[in-house]
Amino acid sequence: MSAFCVFGMTDAIAKQSASKKSPPRDWKWSREAFYEEYQERIYKSGAHRQVSPAFDAPQFCREWIELAKSQMRTRGLKIMCRGQKLDKHGAPRINKKTKQPVIGWVPYGG
Repeated sequence: MSAFCVFGMTDAIAKQSASKKSPPRDWKWSREAFYEEYQERIYKSGAHRQVSPAFDAPQFCREWIELAKSQMRTRGLKIMCRGQKLDKHGAPRINKKTKQPVIGWVPYGG
């Protein structure tokens, strides 16, 4: 049984990430202004990450995406599934320590 989830960026994830950083000591404006600016920077250019729980089928991911788009700002949402990772030449990646294929989240093609 494979697992599916949604990767991307949302307002909530950006706000959570921004709250973990404290403003620099020489910051001249309010803390709220710093957090709003930093949150916007994370939202626009931050790395995509898992934003949904794991689901059993891709149609649940599509429903989650539709619901998320209607509830909050989202960027770059895409469905990912568990599978064998490939290198840039298309060959399977092998873990050097265990000599087993590397399993991770790969884009869903369906």
